[in-house]
Order: sequence, then structure tokens, then C-alpha cells
Amino acid sequence: MNVPSAYVEGYETARKRDAALAETYIRNTMVGDPLADALVRDLSSLPPGEVHSILTRALESSEAVPSDMPESLHAFVAEAQAVPDWFDPGIARIASRAFLRNSDIVLAALVGGSIVEGFSTLISKSFRIRGRVTASGVRRLKQNGMQLVEQYLPGGMEPGGDGWRLTLRVRLVHAQSRYLINQSDEWDRERHGEPISAAHILLAGAAFSGRLMRHVATLGGDFSTEEREAYIHVWRYTGLLMGIPEEILFDDEESACHTFAIGSLCEPPADLDAIIMANSLVNSAPVIIGVNQPAERREMARIVTQASRELIGDELADTFMFPSQKRKVVPAMRFKHRFRRIVGKVLPRVGAKGQLDRFISLMDFASFDAAKFSYRLPTALYDEDSAEW
Repeated sequence: MNVPSAYVEGYETARKRDAALAETYIRNTMVGDPLADALVRDLSSLPPGEVHSILTRALESSEAVPSDMPESLHAFVAEAQAVPDWFDPGIARIASRAFLRNSDIVLAALVGGSIVEGFSTLISKSFRIRGRVTASGVRRLKQNGMQLVEQYLPGGMEPGGDGWRLTLRVRLVHAQSRYLINQSDEWDRERHGEPISAAHILLAGAAFSGRLMRHVATLGGDFSTEEREAYIHVWRYTGLLMGIPEEILFDDEESACHTFAIGSLCEPPADLDAIIMANSLVNSAPVIIGVNQPAERREMARIVTQASRELIGDELADTFMFPSQKRKVVPAMRFKHRFRRIVGKVLPRVGAKGQLDRFISLMDFASFDAAKFSYRLPTALYDEDSAEW
């Protein structure tokens, strides 16, 4: 097996814990998304507006894809519309109820834990090359959160649902980004493998599912065992739609966390690109919730950074150069969330009002962008040079 040179040391370490999974992970660092990659290549010569129009008609129309469209588009749509036999809408509804009950905690765990951990991998290099930081970083973080919200709203992952469409959009953006990076001299394939590889999408799926459930528990979420597995069940289907080959997809929370652990061991140590992206993320978080005043924003960023340190651990936080504070914030957050549940049981009206307020905030967040279902794709390697997408 041809191991990209950046992964050699990590691969040897990971093999000692799970040789088969480590080999699978490394093989997929050299693989992108053959179906989506073929599609963006076939559309690459068309104007951006025409690409958007073609993808919109193909993915949102009840009519068949016109016969004169590329074969890659027919194959992509056919795969996207084929729901696997194992996906159970009843289990998805269990996940939806648990998510809505814990939505603010899940989003906090996503921003402070899972996304930050995801950027410890070489996927951070792809995002940094494209300039997805500062203002673009805020938009990217909102898109991550919005996709998660839409996945877990009732019916969101059914073909044609909002979560389904957003997931396919992310998949196409990843494929277009791979295409642009591979056309440039910014990427060393022999050293780093394929940009935004299948391995990285697998690790991200494991981080946003199994690892996220662990962070939610730390923050005081009240998912039952059945609800945790239902949450993973939805993410398995999401991962499939995002282009993770089914044969390497995790099965449950335990296997998702194990996949994350072995994949993380395979990855090289976090470098400057990871540091840039992780710090961009935690400093963007206050803007997303509407904190724009400089002093207030700095204070909120300080809290987010400390919460992230407590979730991801001191070793990784030190690598990211996150400042360390004596005062812990996660225990207070956990107490607040648990106390809220007690109040809701003792004073049902107060609890119901709190649930309604959280749902309204969630809907405001989920609809932050009127053009969220645009299928426009980036047109240039560097985000600041790209047409609007």
C-alpha cells in the first residue's frame, strides 16, 4: 500500500491498536468521491448559473433527469434517491425528539468539541488553502450548524427534505473544492493524499455523531441510550449521502468513536493550518449567536475557547494554542442544563416556555440564509476570488 508520507508515523501507531481499520483509513486518504468528482468534472466547463440550474432541476424536480444530461449526473441522482434498506424513519423520529429537546446543547457540543477536533486533521489544510477563515469561516460554521439542524428536524433526511438537500450540497461543494485544489500547485498529493478525502469525511462523520454524543453528555444532555443510537442512525445515512463508502461506514456509537480514535491516530500532528482553522472557529462562534460588540465578543470567545479546551482535552488544546484558564466553565454549563430539566418537571409551564424559546431560536438559526439551497459551487481556488456560491 502506498502510504502518503505525512501519515507514515501515525499509521504505524494506529496499526498496533486496530490494523484492519488503520489500513482501511489510510487507503481512503487516497480516495475522494468518485461519483461526485466525475459530476463536477463534467460540469466544469459550464457557467456557474447554468450549473446551479442543472443541479436544482435534477435534485429538486420530480421529473426524471433529461437524457441529454451527463451520465455522471444520472448516476449521482440515482444514488442520492436510493434510501438504504436499513434506514428506519421511525428511529429517525426518536432522534428528532431528542435533538429538539437538547438542541442548544448539541450545537454547543458541535462548535466547541466535534468541529474543533475535526480540524486537528489534514482536512484543515484544504480549508486553509481555500481561505475559509474569518468572514468565510463564519459562513462555513453557520452552514455546518444549519445542516445539523435540518438533519434532525422531522422528515429532514427523506429524499427531497431540507437535510437531504443540504447534505448533497455539502457533498458537491467538497467535490468542487477537491477539483480546484487538485488543479493547483498548492497540494502535495504524495505527502498528504487526496484533499478532503473519503477518510476525512469518514472521520468527520464519526466526530459529528459518536464523539458529539460524548460531548453532549459532558455538557449535561439527557439523551437515553436508545436516543443516542438513534442519533448515530441518522448520521450513518447522512454519511452515506456525503459520499462515505458504505463498506467503511461505522455502525453505532461505539464503532463511530473507535473509528474516530483510529483515524485520529493515523493523522499527522496538527500543524499551523489546524491551529489557524481551530482558532478561527472558536472566534467565529460569538458572531453566529449575534454577539458583535468587540468587548462582548472577546469575552464570549474566551468562554467558548475554555469550554472547547475542557471538551477536547488539554493536549489538543495546547497544540491549538488555546489559552488556559483556572476557572472551569463546563461544570457550570452542565449544572445549568440539568437544573433546567428539574425546573421543567416541577414547573411544567416554565419548562414548556423554555422549550418554545429554544425552538424559536433554533428556527431563527436554521433559516439564517435565504439562499441555503443554492447549488452554486465555488468557481476559484481562493474563496475571495470565487463567484458567489
